[in-house]
Amino acid sequence: MNNYHYIVASLPVLSRGTEDRAFSLEKVKDEIISQCGDKDVKLIDFFCRIFDGSSLDTSYYRNAGKSPSRFTRLYSKLDRQIRNMMVEESARRLFSPEKADELISRYKVELDADPYGDYREPSDTEADLILSDRQTLSSIFAEEDIVSKEKKLDDFKWDKINSFTTMDFFNIDVILAFLAKGYLVDRWLKLDADKGKHLFRKLVDEVRGTFDKNKLIYAIDENNG
Repeated sequence: MNNYHYIVASLPVLSRGTEDRAFSLEKVKDEIISQCGDKDVKLIDFFCRIFDGSSLDTSYYRNAGKSPSRFTRLYSKLDRQIRNMMVEESARRLFSPEKADELISRYKVELDADPYGDYREPSDTEADLILSDRQTLSSIFAEEDIVSKEKKLDDFKWDKINSFTTMDFFNIDVILAFLAKGYLVDRWLKLDADKGKHLFRKLVDEVRGTFDKNKLIYAIDENNG
């Protein structure tokens, strides 16, 4: 993935007093797209729709589940599960059982089971929420402080993004994971400067750390012929 080197090289340099203005998601995204082929550009455009809540519906999640991009499949599945769980827990906590059932039925996104799924589509079980995930999310959703709740939820997503890309190095999924984190950074730079700066530094450190590791892998491979 030659584009990965470009992404790392084009990361903005932090300087004191300008951290909250150092990262422009749209600029970085445009630079990434300018270095990609048509196929990857389409994947990026489709994936990024998940961060525009008004664009999400059953059709999006169904198509995302069939994407050739493993990260798109995993992240969209995670996102849908989190949204559904939030709907369920909020409805149960705030409304009567009858009203809660009505709201859950209306707003929960369920996908029709594909009888041929085992043969035609990957299962992507890595994105399934296990018991500890659900316990963590339940605790987050119960937070009364909205800012604290949003911070903890984004930290949960950040860790999941990392777990989804453990074995990815030079491919489109690394770019998509970078952009997913970029959206989190961008949101917090607008909402909370301190949180945004922290996430930005974390993003830079993680990406550059992976970059250095893979330069070493390339050097070893080349030397071994």
